[in-house]
Amino acid sequence: MALALFGVAAAAVGDLLSHHIRMQGTNGTTTTAISLAEEELEDIRALDYADITSRWAVQVVGGISYGLQTNVAADWPEANMKTIQTTVTWSEPSGAKEYALYAIYTDVTH
Repeated sequence: MALALFGVAAAAVGDLLSHHIRMQGTNGTTTTAISLAEEELEDIRALDYADITSRWAVQVVGGISYGLQTNVAADWPEANMKTIQTTVTWSEPSGAKEYALYAIYTDVTH
């Protein structure tokens, strides 16, 4: 009886540990994706307003490929403004993941 109880407890702890390890990996890749999205917005911000356009890139970090898609909507939500959406996509054993950041930049020369 004690051995059966020990077996059930050990199986539960094993499941908990494997779930924790998977979540730790997911947290790491999500943190990397957030960092890449923030870097992309800062790179865009460094450009002249007229040079801010949509673009696509792939970066490999820690053996994982992250796709960075930056979409720019000119004169939105108002004239002389650009809405920028940067989306980072990557794949994990649990499936495809995505993270997006949004920003609005204004042409201050007008």
